[in-house]
Amino acid sequence: MTQPTLALIGTGGTIAGAASAASSSTDYQPASLSLAAVVDTAPELRQRYAIEVTQPMQLASYDVRPEHWLDLHAAVMQAVHNPDVVGIVVTHGTDTLEETATFLHLSVDTHKPIVVVGAMRPATAYSADGPANLLDACSVAACPGARERGTLVVMNGRIHSGLWVGKRHVSSVEAFDSPLAGAVGEVADQAVQWFRSAGRAPTVAWKTPAAWPRVDIAVAYAGVDETALRAFVAAGAQGIVHAGFGNANTPTAYRAFIQSLPAQGVLLARCARFITGSVTRASVYADAQHGILTAGPLPPHKVRIVMLLGLAHGMDGPAIQTWIDQILLAG
Repeated sequence: MTQPTLALIGTGGTIAGAASAASSSTDYQPASLSLAAVVDTAPELRQRYAIEVTQPMQLASYDVRPEHWLDLHAAVMQAVHNPDVVGIVVTHGTDTLEETATFLHLSVDTHKPIVVVGAMRPATAYSADGPANLLDACSVAACPGARERGTLVVMNGRIHSGLWVGKRHVSSVEAFDSPLAGAVGEVADQAVQWFRSAGRAPTVAWKTPAAWPRVDIAVAYAGVDETALRAFVAAGAQGIVHAGFGNANTPTAYRAFIQSLPAQGVLLARCARFITGSVTRASVYADAQHGILTAGPLPPHKVRIVMLLGLAHGMDGPAIQTWIDQILLAG
């Protein structure tokens, strides 16, 4: 029987981390091992699959920037266009894993599964979770049921949409979940179980940006003023995500300034800061009247990715709002 071919793309992270002692699971150097060495931690992989290894970067994910996503996107597209490849697995650090997964989910239009996977403990730890996570990720990437689902994240036996997943614990192996949408499936002993039918959000019509626009996040807190907002505008921000209180509320003192930003050429989106729930568009902020975007239940860092992609591809405010609405409808 012919082995299915998987493209494994390495970016570094804890899954490739090493510590000075096997008893250490939080004090270690991420991105220490090559992807080939990481694959060797799960020997069964090469028995089950034909593995093609690519390493476009080797970073701790706290150092990953949107510029690195362009190299990753190119590597993913190379695998997408390879007719032998049935699925793609990206190894990644967990600090920004959900942002990279969201970027891929919204920028790569393919029926092939793309699975992002990481680890909460370095490869050298007694109880390293990387080998099991990687084996699970490959099982999902090779599963026909994973097609047409966009980018998925596999961690600790759970399968999540790249759009909805988030890191919820700093060190536990059970660090990732999707609080509103829930997991889309699970995997155990290489058997994949799906909880819902396939479906995915619409992607941007990808063209490699010559440069990323500047999009910043301003977080509200008790006593906040507009200093950060003005600094972002002065720094050349083309977009700002305002992570507000409750239903994305802002202090009365600078509400007028926020409402004035779109007219100044700075696109503004409102979302909630640290809580779940869908921000409503009909509000005292008169969003439609002032050209302010609302992002429903998307968290600030994911709203920023939508704005980055939209602005980089020439979308204006109404077009980005329409795309957001389509993303939320499709999931």
